[in-house]
Amino acid sequence: MRILIDDGLQASVGTGIGNYAGYLAGSLAALPDTEVVREDFAAKGPRRRARLAYLRYLESAAYRSKLQDFDVVHYANYAMPRNMPQGTLSAVTIHDLTAFCHPETLPRAYAIYNRAMIRRAVKHADLLFTVSESIREELIARFPQTKDKVVAVHPGYYEGTADTAVAEHYENSALTGLKKRKFFLFVGTVEKRKNPGVLMEAYRRLCKAGDDGGFSLVIAGRDGFGAEDYHKLAKMPPVLGDIRFTGYVSAADCAKLYQEAAAFVFPSIYEGFGSPQTECMACGLPLLLSDIPTNREVSANYGRYFPPHGAERLSELMADVVGGRAVADGELALERLAHFRWSDAAKKTRHAYEIYLKIRPVYGDS
Repeated sequence: MRILIDDGLQASVGTGIGNYAGYLAGSLAALPDTEVVREDFAAKGPRRRARLAYLRYLESAAYRSKLQDFDVVHYANYAMPRNMPQGTLSAVTIHDLTAFCHPETLPRAYAIYNRAMIRRAVKHADLLFTVSESIREELIARFPQTKDKVVAVHPGYYEGTADTAVAEHYENSALTGLKKRKFFLFVGTVEKRKNPGVLMEAYRRLCKAGDDGGFSLVIAGRDGFGAEDYHKLAKMPPVLGDIRFTGYVSAADCAKLYQEAAAFVFPSIYEGFGSPQTECMACGLPLLLSDIPTNREVSANYGRYFPPHGAERLSELMADVVGGRAVADGELALERLAHFRWSDAAKKTRHAYEIYLKIRPVYGDS
């Protein structure tokens, strides 16, 4: 089977969907009788302009000609061409439905673009993947016509995160002087959907009550939509505790943060999957989570939960960490991680390709 994985402009970003596309391609390539090619459209300039250039490329004769050499073309970032060559299966991963459920957490132009791409995939793709059962159910509820062509496949976790042989010092200067086991960790894009504001408010409450125990708060990730509000919040008087925005962190720094944090806080309003959860399990790191369906699906009883806007409850959970009352369950972590292996994800994905190549109509130019 010849498979093309099109990552939709994400390789250059190096996080999230780009990593998903890379791990999926590598895991599929490890299967017998499977050849995988990864398509990376190298666009320059602002993201909006790059997206338009990418969409034009998808509809070009040169791109369409390339697709004829593959049994399956899997689009990892929502967008696909309107027409596919006859006989080539088109698959699209729908990571989440943020643009429909929480459009206020996205730039307006991107929300419009994302909704359009999801509707296109719903109409034209032969096969749809979601990264969680929760999103599969949401997709079917919103687009009932997808019921017979959508498959949920959990991604695997990056096993390198659990490597205890971390560097002695951080590369990122914002992390200088950080004390081992004396900080709370957030890793992700600093944006509205990730909801770091509730974490910052909970940390302020902790410090104001004198229950912080000298713990720092590390917010590691590049700035996204609404990030300026969180930077302002950190500077709002009275300035309490030690809040550190790192910007993008290297893989080496990220691994060290996971190994040395006291707990990971994942306050998202909405998630498609939430890969930091499995990375925390791999490291045996206590996990404080917003109580949303995907987090329950992924972490089950491993995490401790708080309402997405519940700063008071989160502050109480953070106080438990400071007081040594929140300890990760290693056996439960291993039990949960057994559900999230890239080798299994690749097998399930390829099996879906095989089934839908046989039973689904291929739209082609119709």
